[in-house]
Amino acid sequence: MKELILIRHGEAEHLLTGVVGGWTDTKLTELGKQQAHCTAVRAALLLQDTTFRLYSSDLSRARQTAQIIGHRLASDPICVEGLRELSNGAAANLSVEEADKIRNPVTDPVTDWVPYPGAESWRMMHDRLSAFMEELNVTEDVVVIVSHSNAIISLIHYWLRFSPDMFNVSFDIQPCSITRLRINKWGERTISKLNDTAHLEVEGLLLPS
Repeated sequence: MKELILIRHGEAEHLLTGVVGGWTDTKLTELGKQQAHCTAVRAALLLQDTTFRLYSSDLSRARQTAQIIGHRLASDPICVEGLRELSNGAAANLSVEEADKIRNPVTDPVTDWVPYPGAESWRMMHDRLSAFMEELNVTEDVVVIVSHSNAIISLIHYWLRFSPDMFNVSFDIQPCSITRLRINKWGERTISKLNDTAHLEVEGLLLPS
């Protein structure tokens, strides 16, 4: 693998209804579908004349995005539970107000804080995603992963060999943004593009940050 391309799912219903994300399994909005189609066009340009494999979180918003992209690429996405967002445990499907009522007090170190009953800490999610990456056995030049904001941040950390304790190093990851991680000619792991939304801006599909 010479390049890892990370794509966040398009706008999802929970972003509009006041329901928490995490493992809440919501679908794409109409705008989210338009964003995914636009991103599919961009992905096809990036992946022309190269070999690739397409993976996705199995949650509906990511799976729908990956299916739209995969249709354009003539490649069925491989849906994997291990690529899900940070688990919010008992807070899944709750409103933000309801989730706040069951939120656990912050513990030290924050890396190991479990925000809700049955949820994951940052370290737990990072270990899950790192295990997926370590088990990858691909011959293709590029791996494309459609996932979620926190999961993508964790995958960037994995690529750059950050310690899980560097939890406070974060990145803006917009819906249907494209992040490209590459190995350069010196064998160094680099960020070639981060949170690229130019394809959405051109079509007027970019959400306010």
